[in-house]
Amino acid sequence: MIHSYKRVGRLVRSSVSNLGFKQAFSVAVALLISLGAFAQDVVTGKVTDAADGSGIPGVSVAVKGTTRGAQTDANGTYKVNAGSNATLVFSFVGYTTKEVAVGSKSVVNVSLAADNKSLEEVVVVGYGTQKRKEISGTVTSLGSRDFNAGVVTNPLAAAQGKVAGLVITQASGDPNARPTVRLRGTGSLNAGSEPLYVIDGVIGAPIENIAPEDILSMDVLRDASSAAIYGSRGANGVILINTKRGKSGTPTVDYSAYAGSESISQRPELLTGAEFRAAAAKYGQKFDDLGANTDWLDVITQTAISQNHNVGVSGGSENVSYRASVGYLDQTGTLKGSGKDRLTGRLNLDAKAIDGKLAMKVNMSASQTNNQFTDNRAVGFAMNMRPTDPVYNADGTYFQIPGTFANFNPLATIESKSNKQRLHDFLFNASAGYTILDGLVFNVSGTLRTQTADGSYFAKSTPGNLLATVGGNAANRQLNSITDKQLETTLNYSKKLNDVSTLNVLAGYTYQDVVADGFAAGNNNFLTDAFEANNLGSGLGIRTNPSLLGSYKNEYKLVSFLARAQYSLLNKYFATVNVRRDGSTKFGDNNKWGVFPSVSVGWALSEEAFLKGNSTIDNLKLRVSWGQTGNSEGIRPLLSKSFYGASGSYFDGAANDFLPAYSIQSNPNPNLKWEINENIGGGIDFSLLKGKLTGNLDVYTRTTKDLLYTVNVPQEKGYVYPTMLANIGSMKNQGVELSLTYQILESTDWNIATTLAASFNKNEIVSLKNDSFAAPDQVFLSTSLGSFIRGTSAVNFSVLQAGHPVGEFYGAKIAKIENGKYVFQDLNGDGVVDPNAADRTYIGNPNPTFVGGLTTNIRYKAFDLQFQLTSQLGAKIVNTNALLLGRQDGRLAESGALKSALTSIINDERTIPMDYYVESGDFLRINNASFGYTLPVKGVFKRARIYVAGNNLAVFTKYTGVDPEISQNLAIGSAAPGIDVRETYYKTRAITAGVNLSF
Repeated sequence: MIHSYKRVGRLVRSSVSNLGFKQAFSVAVALLISLGAFAQDVVTGKVTDAADGSGIPGVSVAVKGTTRGAQTDANGTYKVNAGSNATLVFSFVGYTTKEVAVGSKSVVNVSLAADNKSLEEVVVVGYGTQKRKEISGTVTSLGSRDFNAGVVTNPLAAAQGKVAGLVITQASGDPNARPTVRLRGTGSLNAGSEPLYVIDGVIGAPIENIAPEDILSMDVLRDASSAAIYGSRGANGVILINTKRGKSGTPTVDYSAYAGSESISQRPELLTGAEFRAAAAKYGQKFDDLGANTDWLDVITQTAISQNHNVGVSGGSENVSYRASVGYLDQTGTLKGSGKDRLTGRLNLDAKAIDGKLAMKVNMSASQTNNQFTDNRAVGFAMNMRPTDPVYNADGTYFQIPGTFANFNPLATIESKSNKQRLHDFLFNASAGYTILDGLVFNVSGTLRTQTADGSYFAKSTPGNLLATVGGNAANRQLNSITDKQLETTLNYSKKLNDVSTLNVLAGYTYQDVVADGFAAGNNNFLTDAFEANNLGSGLGIRTNPSLLGSYKNEYKLVSFLARAQYSLLNKYFATVNVRRDGSTKFGDNNKWGVFPSVSVGWALSEEAFLKGNSTIDNLKLRVSWGQTGNSEGIRPLLSKSFYGASGSYFDGAANDFLPAYSIQSNPNPNLKWEINENIGGGIDFSLLKGKLTGNLDVYTRTTKDLLYTVNVPQEKGYVYPTMLANIGSMKNQGVELSLTYQILESTDWNIATTLAASFNKNEIVSLKNDSFAAPDQVFLSTSLGSFIRGTSAVNFSVLQAGHPVGEFYGAKIAKIENGKYVFQDLNGDGVVDPNAADRTYIGNPNPTFVGGLTTNIRYKAFDLQFQLTSQLGAKIVNTNALLLGRQDGRLAESGALKSALTSIINDERTIPMDYYVESGDFLRINNASFGYTLPVKGVFKRARIYVAGNNLAVFTKYTGVDPEISQNLAIGSAAPGIDVRETYYKTRAITAGVNLSF
């Protein structure tokens, strides 16, 4: 730059001598202007992401007040001419804009924070997008950074603790298990309580088949005003996922990988052989001591190794862009015999034509998942075996305690079975949008999704195998498939009505056709184990049991009309109205169609004169909403009809043989329809202290009407079958949700931010009857606690009753312990103690009242640290290990025992539900943490980061069982929330090391 200045000066001086005074003066002025233009310093630097320190390409670096500027390259570096009195403005879509004075600096490095709460940020909503400042419903957004925290094979696990009101429970360490997901409490008894998943606009696509590395954003529609556009499927909220897409420019390759190990994080402490012998001697128990010292839980568990790889390639031109990715996951389980491997592929294409009026997209994905399941009952058997017994007999066969109903060898239970499934999933979606006129866009989308599950099961005839005592070896094969076709057309019109108001109107039609069919064949009593499930015809069992063969096919269709209007006035008053009309073949002839409306309004107080320009309040918006959605998920087709099914056999004299018999399997219910979820709520969105503190606060009342429930019906009134699915009763959830993000420190070298997501919820069953049908006053939820537990397999702790929360525990209360025996309270005061019936009361609520997560991100230069705490308060748990494995008078020697069971209390009345075994489920967990370093890169590399991470690092709780985070599943007749089932797959702790590369 100095060389250029001198050269220009010499040229000017050589010309002045030949000019007059005026001309010389003019040239001198021009010289001064030139000096001002050329006497600039070269300022260089790098723009990095405040979250992880990586360079950000494409950032605009402008010299404020001029037209000069530059753009960062692929590594985030830039070079610009700027004087010492200049101010540089750094801006990029999705990040906060930053201004920095140059001063005497020649190097200006800047870190930009993600502007996730920016009012101009575009948020994905149903069938479109909307600016965050204009949203009047309740929507929470997560970005791609939220899906990179160690071993995360299911995107839902990565969202745990990050969305207020979204409760994600990962109660099992089984790699094949899905987490339980609840949004704003349990909203149904029979129809399912899981949110609807929409992936790249495709409704119902399986979320577990998405590699977390492919996710760009996740938007959670938490209230009915936002979810009503999805009608009869939006009652439990909607989770919208958009995957990453290509951009124009030089191709980019992203590679991520990790490898790690998992082990059981908490496990019951069992007696050693020596401790068992001492306990038996203390209590005068005799047993056949075989001299072993076996830790049966250690025998059936292992340290599991996992690895994950993902490669993505993206790029494009001005009119065509692409992103393709391939992922591979291999994960073994900590319980022997379990594991999975998954291969995924995804291709997203975007194209523009006709001067940008036509926009086209193609999304394709395919996956193959190989699941290997184990028998969780082995865990229960392991806790019931004597530690003095060996794993194997002297001849190498499995040791087995004599007796048909004694405990089974846990290792034999696992190793003598093979239970596998191969799952293929393919999805093709093509869409196009054409701009007919300015602001008028027609969209059409078509989807074809197929899923095939091929399963095989085989149980050997090996002694010690559970089935060996009840019929020898057995095998079966199943083939199930789903074909899902979807068609959507929408017309969207956006219009700025005048200088102060805008209107956006959407109208659409959707069609969905889902066909499910399957075939299963089984057999038993094979002459050899050699063929496993690959020669079913050679077994003898099918000769006398034709029910070992079966097949099915069902189909349902859904037709919908939808509309939405969004209105904005003065950039501070906002309103949205949704309505959807659904017609479904699932429900009765009298209720084929349903209408689901919603309305929401928002008021940006910060735009009013009395707050505008306030130095503390950047943004303050009030929201109020009302809406109705439906719940038809989990209800299979044909339940509104009367249909026949195979039911045993009868002897036909003419044929001189037994022939299959058929009987009515259901009563017709022409009034059957979806559940109605009505949601009334209000909230506040705010940003304070120049964006340092942002968040929102919501309150809601969620009422589920027309609950789907299977009622008993009197056959004397013409009903052929004793039960029928009907709409009866209602349920209510009320709560408060709070989200806060605080930017603790932000500088060139440091960035520290923390986010809190917390929710309070109260659940209550309002009614379990209607004008025609009623459930019993108390419905006892029979829950299997474990198999072959000395004659005890179920204890009915949980009930459904109006005026109480779902699954509240109901039982006797202990007054005291006397001579090692329980003394129960006489609760009704009649002088007769009856803990089985008359003297029972409510003894605990299994539903948490508070669930929260605190996520903190720290960056110092190239180092980054992230950790998350999760917590749950208010829930009670039935500790079934203590209940079923406690000391029994005279029976210690029949099995092993927990160390905690060797107390003075003799648990001979374990079949009675009682408060003694109901404990607090409160906990605080270090859910995950990661520490990374972004390496300086050169050449082809754009980014290189290495990290170590841990999941489920520690839990703090007073619960004396294994782990307080247990399943919240509700399945009438088989499962209830808050029951710590004994035969569970224990949670794991994972330690991983990984790398992220871009080039």
